[in-house]
Order: sequence, then structure tokens, then C-alpha cells
Amino acid sequence: MKRVVVDINSVVPYYVNGWVSGIGRTTMELVKAISMVKEPSVDVTLYSQNMKGIGVKNIDVPLRKRHLYYPHRDKWNQLLAHTPAREWLTGYDLYHLPHNFDYVRHPERTVVTIHDALFFACPDESFDHQFAREHFPSLAKKCKAVITCSESSKRDIIQYIDIPEEKVFVTPWGINHQLFYPNRQKKTGNPFFLMVSCKGKRKNAINVIRAYEKFVRHQPMHELVMVWPNTPQNILDYCSKEPLHSHVFFETDVDDERLSRLYNEATATFFPSRYEGFGLPILESMACGTPVVTCRNSSLEEVGGKAALYVEPDDIDAMEGYMERFEEGEYDNETISQKCVAQASRFSWQRCAEQTLSVYQQCLNS
Repeated sequence: MKRVVVDINSVVPYYVNGWVSGIGRTTMELVKAISMVKEPSVDVTLYSQNMKGIGVKNIDVPLRKRHLYYPHRDKWNQLLAHTPAREWLTGYDLYHLPHNFDYVRHPERTVVTIHDALFFACPDESFDHQFAREHFPSLAKKCKAVITCSESSKRDIIQYIDIPEEKVFVTPWGINHQLFYPNRQKKTGNPFFLMVSCKGKRKNAINVIRAYEKFVRHQPMHELVMVWPNTPQNILDYCSKEPLHSHVFFETDVDDERLSRLYNEATATFFPSRYEGFGLPILESMACGTPVVTCRNSSLEEVGGKAALYVEPDDIDAMEGYMERFEEGEYDNETISQKCVAQASRFSWQRCAEQTLSVYQQCLNS
């Protein structure tokens, strides 16, 4: 049986400081789902790399694991790519990089997951997108295949990186339905609207705040809760003044269990992002049966389908209008909740794992 090595270095920060990026989170869910596939067509091995030995040994999955005691830094990885160390350690036939880019010795035996083309379509220099524009395309063009999480991202990758369409495979992300599900326990305190994943200008959190600022002048019951680690001081200052003071609250340290409770307790989730490769907050909220107000751009409509409510990203009046209608109880919340749960049920990590294994097999057979 051919061996595929999945690089899980994006997961390592979770075992170091309890925090992991969206890429690390999706990689963790993917390898867990792969480990549960019965009679897989390939032998999957997990690989991590650092001097402390933190990584694969911390992941409780029944897959082969290999760790290289070698620094995981940009310059060190460039040197490593000139040696056969990974090949000797793992004996791979195909290498999967789920985190957009790294330096590899054999790109022709590598599959890379590029989660979106944000670095071209909606660049933000605070995320070092200049590095991405310079380096991601070089690997993508040389590698065996590119995996991405939405049809929208596929179109962008083809357009901006000039990758042949037949080389790009879509394997939509899933969701942990054992964690994110309707759990409508009795609520305490005032009702609230929720926004998750606020960091970065494209997330458009400021327009949600401005819409709520107009809405709150009518002295509504609803408050606004924003999950925003390291909230910028200018945002905190803005929301500390009237009329927002004592109505807008920030959650800065939220684990998955707390996040699920917030989705379930919220009246609606607002996510008017200007660009997303996928849009996990939409899926998580809908899986909890909570309505979502989002936009039709990029991949968001693929995830939201007919269950989501849509606005233009700069239409503050429309956002306020949704807040008012939820406040006044003008929606049939039970019907919306059922539509949301049904839409979210279309996405699962099991399906993502099966599709990913199929890509591995196609690459090995070609």
C-alpha cells in the first residue's frame, strides 16, 4: 500500500499554548476524520518537526506518526529541503502540505492545500501576504495537485496563480457536529447578536459595530457580543463611549465549548466578511440552529446556501434592519433554525476525509 505523509505542523501551536489557527484547526479535524475511514486506500502517516518533540505524539489518533527533531523555521526548512531527511524518516510516496506552503525536496510528489487566494484577491499586509504572493505560486505550479476548500477558492487559484483546472481539487471543509449542534438551554441575561472571527479589515467587524450603533439608539433589548482575541485598542475605545458603552461586549479567550454555547445563545450571527476561502463561522452557527447574516461574495454563499440572510458588506442600514426585525420577533425562528441545521448537515469532516483520500489515490495512480 502506498504511503501518504500529512504534515501537521500547523497543529503544533495547540499543544504548546492551547491556541491554533483556522488552518491548524481544519488540519486537526481532517486527520481525525481520515483515521476513522474504514479500509482506506492508502497508508497515512502524520509528520511533525521541532526540537521539543511536540506534535504527532500529542494527537490521539490511530495513525502512524513520525517526528523530526529539527527546527521548524523558514531558513532551517530551506536547508532541510536540500536533504532527503523527510524521505528517509517517513518513506513517503506522496507528501501533503495542508498549510499553503513550505519548502520541499520533491514538489512533484507533493500535494498542497491552498485554503484561499486572499493574498491576491484581498491582500492585507498585516498577514504577510507579500510573502504569500512571492512564494505560494512557485510551489503550487510545481506540485502534483492543489486541494482547496471551495469552488470560489478554486476559481481564484486558477485565475491568480494560473494553475490548470484539472490540477485543482475541491474538498469542502466539514464541521464537528458533536460539538456544534442545537442546544437551546434556558438563557440568562439579555438577548444578543454575535460576531465571530473579527480580526482583519476584510472581516468587516467595524460595520457590524456601526450598524449596532444605529440600532442601539432605539434602546433595544439585544446586546452585541464579539469574539475578538487581542481586540485593537481603538475598537475598545470606540465601544467604551455612548451609546455603545455597556451594550457591546468582547470575548477574548474562547474555547470550542464556549463558542458552541455562544452560537446557541445568540439570536443571530453576523458575518459580513468581504472575502473568505470558506467561512467556518457561518457553518458553525447554522449547525447550532442560529440564523446567519452574511454576504454573497467569495465562498460565503456556497456555505450559507438558501438558509443564510444576505447583505452587501457596506450596507449598514440593511444590517441594522435585520437587527430590528430580530428584535421585534418578525422572523419565524423555528423555520430558519431548521433550514440552518439542514444546510450545515451537508458538510462533514467524514466527507472531506473521503474526498481527500480520493485525491491522494488519483495522484498516486497518475
